[in-house]
Amino acid sequence: MLLSLGACSMEKEDTDQATQEAEAATESSAKAVVNEEPDISQIRSICKLATLECYYHNVAKSEKEAGSGLTHWGESDRKFWTEYTGVAKIGVDMSKGDMKINGTEITIYMPEAEILSIKPDSESVSTPVVDTDSWNSNPIDADDVTGAVSVAQDDICESIQNDSSLLANAQDRAKKLIENYINQLGEASGTEFTVKWESL
Repeated sequence: MLLSLGACSMEKEDTDQATQEAEAATESSAKAVVNEEPDISQIRSICKLATLECYYHNVAKSEKEAGSGLTHWGESDRKFWTEYTGVAKIGVDMSKGDMKINGTEITIYMPEAEILSIKPDSESVSTPVVDTDSWNSNPIDADDVTGAVSVAQDDICESIQNDSSLLANAQDRAKKLIENYINQLGEASGTEFTVKWESL
């Protein structure tokens, strides 16, 4: 199985809009809880808002081996490839994290950004392109294509997990929105909070 990663990037316009919506939500949350300390449930909700959507185009290449026995007479190994698109959601799962408050000092224990979900668009899977061999009776069916896409998805996951800049972007986005929430809360309550970050 071979994989060709065509693109894995954020749609800038959608990302900017999502950032504005998330920042607006954090401001509303802060104003609604004047005179209260930061709340871990709010921080977990903010991390969900901070999730990045990574759109990718993928090419899955595979080779179907010839069967054995009389029923597979005339078959030989057959190469094929198919294209498809999908969406990976990348962010911080704060259900694994925690927060401690000591006066005005807030320590947030944040796990590393990770792939929260990844899903190919089944409707985008193209008709497989098969090597031309008029004598080959080894057909490529839907199960073969599904298997090729499944293996290619594993390679996509590995590619994203090895993309340190993309994961760092998701991590920084979550931190920025959390800090915005705490700052808004401090302004509303007249308290100056200090935020410290600890990795898990």
